[in-house]
Amino acid sequence: MSRRHRIKEAEDQRLLTLVTKLQAQISANQALDMNTFDFSTDNEIEEKILRAKYVFAYHEARRRQARSTNIDGVITE
Repeated sequence: MSRRHRIKEAEDQRLLTLVTKLQAQISANQALDMNTFDFSTDNEIEEKILRAKYVFAYHEARRRQARSTNIDGVITE
């Protein structure tokens, strides 16, 4: 296996880990938002930033045709 291939696999794995982490954060924030009485603009801004990071990482993973070795379906949309 060439050095270039190993680097690509490592970066793809890092990118997919980031996508999984962002998915979990978005899911947790949505669950908290459902139970919150006072939904501040700070929460809304944070949610939009998280969503933008997720969309960027997701599209980057799709563009790179990243494959995950994990079973926990990373890209589900």
